[in-house]
Amino acid sequence: MIARTPENSTRIFREMRDRRPITIIVRMIEKAGTGERVYLAIKSFLLTDSDYRPGERVDIGELSRRFGASASPVRAALHRMAGERLLVSHQGEGFSFPRLTEPGLSDLYQWNAALLVNALRTGPARTFTPAPDIDAVARPIASLETVFSVLAAQSDNVEVECAVAGVSDRLRRVRRAELGLVADFGDEVVELHRLLLDGEGGAIRTMMVAYHRRRLRLVPTLVRHLHGLADREPR
Repeated sequence: MIARTPENSTRIFREMRDRRPITIIVRMIEKAGTGERVYLAIKSFLLTDSDYRPGERVDIGELSRRFGASASPVRAALHRMAGERLLVSHQGEGFSFPRLTEPGLSDLYQWNAALLVNALRTGPARTFTPAPDIDAVARPIASLETVFSVLAAQSDNVEVECAVAGVSDRLRRVRRAELGLVADFGDEVVELHRLLLDGEGGAIRTMMVAYHRRRLRLVPTLVRHLHGLADREPR
């Protein structure tokens, strides 16, 4: 019998590790990949397609059935979204969408404007990177977010790019409401793409300011709309 020493234990462990069936390793990798896919699918659905109101609880069981996933990866995805301030975690009692207030929405719009205008102002002078060709009519929100991403990249600052991407996520449900309230939403995006292609930095800054001022005027209407109060008379 071989004496059990620290050296022998280490050798035995290494031999067992090296003989581990490759299928186990593959399954571990696939499990991690599944978690990422579940997160991306749930995030896309909740921000782009769902009809939840601000403050409403998220139905974990419904998400599990919709995406064919167990509760664990669904909860992991929701926890991740809570860390991104897209949801609120209630410490063992589920998740809900953040409540939306007029001051809070105004702050988000102003923060987005400040990030983009400063990115254009402080970034090095150069030709704009062309935005990917996304149909502004068929996918206006995705097209707008792409333009904002390109503008943020002008800052040469990864923190600015991440901040703009985060604001875009937090505003996506609001922009869905904008589609029904801003008749020329698609035209605005088309014009931004044109200015980007022409490299007209000054004109883009001017339009960015006008774009956000227009949204700020709409804040009370947007908040009422998102809470399902659009058809009620103000008190």
